[in-house]
Amino acid sequence: MRGSIRRFASLAVALVLLGHGVRIQAADDQTTPTTKEQRLEWFRQAKFGMFIHWGPYARLAGAWNGRQLPVGTNCEWIMEKLRIPRDEYREAARQFNPVKFDADAWADLAAAAGVKYVVLTAKHHDGFAMYHSRVSRYNIVDHTPFGRDPLRELADACRKRELRFCIYYSHREDWDEPFAYGNTWDFDFRPEDNLPLFEEKYLNTKARPQLEELLTGYGPFGLVWFDRGMYTPEQGRAFAQLVCKYQPYCLVNGRVGNYDQELLGDYQNMNDNGMPIGGIEEYWETPQTLNETWGYSQFDHQWKRPEEVIRRLVEIVSRGGNYLLNIGPDGEGVVPEPSIQILRAVGRWVSANGESIYGTTASPFHELPWGYCTAKGKTLYLHVFDWPADRRLKLRGLRTTARSAALLAKPADRLPLRQEDGFLEITVPESPLDPVNTVVAVNLEAAPRVDPPVVSQAANGTIVLDYIRAITGGHTVKRFNRKGEFHISKWTSPEDTIVWQVAVATPGSFDVTITYAADASWSDEPYVVQVDGSRLEAKVQPTGLPYEYKTISLGTIPIGRPGPCQVLVRPAKKLDHDLMYFKGIQLTPIAPDSTTP
Repeated sequence: MRGSIRRFASLAVALVLLGHGVRIQAADDQTTPTTKEQRLEWFRQAKFGMFIHWGPYARLAGAWNGRQLPVGTNCEWIMEKLRIPRDEYREAARQFNPVKFDADAWADLAAAAGVKYVVLTAKHHDGFAMYHSRVSRYNIVDHTPFGRDPLRELADACRKRELRFCIYYSHREDWDEPFAYGNTWDFDFRPEDNLPLFEEKYLNTKARPQLEELLTGYGPFGLVWFDRGMYTPEQGRAFAQLVCKYQPYCLVNGRVGNYDQELLGDYQNMNDNGMPIGGIEEYWETPQTLNETWGYSQFDHQWKRPEEVIRRLVEIVSRGGNYLLNIGPDGEGVVPEPSIQILRAVGRWVSANGESIYGTTASPFHELPWGYCTAKGKTLYLHVFDWPADRRLKLRGLRTTARSAALLAKPADRLPLRQEDGFLEITVPESPLDPVNTVVAVNLEAAPRVDPPVVSQAANGTIVLDYIRAITGGHTVKRFNRKGEFHISKWTSPEDTIVWQVAVATPGSFDVTITYAADASWSDEPYVVQVDGSRLEAKVQPTGLPYEYKTISLGTIPIGRPGPCQVLVRPAKKLDHDLMYFKGIQLTPIAPDSTTP
């Protein structure tokens, strides 16, 4: 069926594209930096959001025609996982009648949990609209007996409670559409077809028009959460520009772009349930679930404990991110009771300790043995998960003078403290105030200054320099890409640097290797590696596919003495593109020649 349609469509779509004439601009450049920061300010303040995956798949609840999805499988993907024919899934969707849906109850739960924004699936990959779409009658008002618009009801309920309302929209994937990506069991899917061009028919007739009606008919959104990425950067940018056109202050998440490019959108998303191994130097968010699935499953009872959710919230915020926590209401519109109990317990902790979460910045410290740290202005918030048995809470590397310390929940009760040469010790009560996470607030004389992390030479003499302990300078930033990798990028001039402080125990000569990804167009660009007074000069070699990291030998370099040492990498000249996507450098000691007297 689909092959014959495609041959006809290719010419028609090509004509449509030629007629567009739309100037598409990268989301990074669509506003001035000041305006972009203003748009992102609410997101930086919020820190905690609620994701809601809800659609006809909730009625199926993880099973169809006697076949059950294994626990751990995403139940919102049931149509694809079980290859349910489109007509049969449509018929199942026709029976979707969530008569117990109560927008006010959902919004009350979100507020009680302490979240500041709510993201609802307006359309997931199954193609079903959870609002009254005029573009497609395949929606909850026209296709089901329910006959109500839950997206509008929830938007109104959230705004009454001063919660930012946001939408999820699957822009690339739609299993109900023959011209969209994803449904290979109803429609033939040939690799020789020009897929980006072919998919424009779906984008022009459904995805973009639906996004337009959402942006113009449902009030202001905090953000639009796209998913799965487009085939080309141009297609992703077109969606970002569409949001900017109708709602200039609405944010766009990083998944609007395709998988083989750097960040497109206003902030980055981790992979599902992802957690960075170190800090990321841009706005970011991680979507995570309360159990194993996103959409409702009657079989999934693997619920996270409230203390685990609290720990994840604090860990994410301490690394500068936002925590988007998902719930999956059932087919009647009821939030599962375990979800309610978990969220209310988390909300009680947030209510008492929200000052240490909302509006904070990432921890200035690399690692802390007892927990995590968040910061706000001249205050450090020490999140103590492992209470010190000796009552001595220790903080190393703080160069700013501490004026006072107290439990956040008991600010009038000052805690004794001692500070000397970057070492701060606070005497805490014998037992924690909170059984999960007691917060100690430390007031400083100024914004915190902290010693940079020091990389120690391994026992075998190797020096491993990764992105985590790197100190970025100029425009360089630590980033995440859509394929789940972390690297450093955005360095285009000699002022854009990466530096490590190293403690050398055993000097000598070292083989130097570097790991990075580089596009073919970046080939032969010069860069410099400096180790104290010595330096190596090299040229970038292309590594293959986007984000295909390779390790390359650069030669040898001497380190003449033990003690502190600085390693620096930088471009050798000004560029109009990234030097590379940097992963790490390793210095391996060269064994002395055994024949040398």
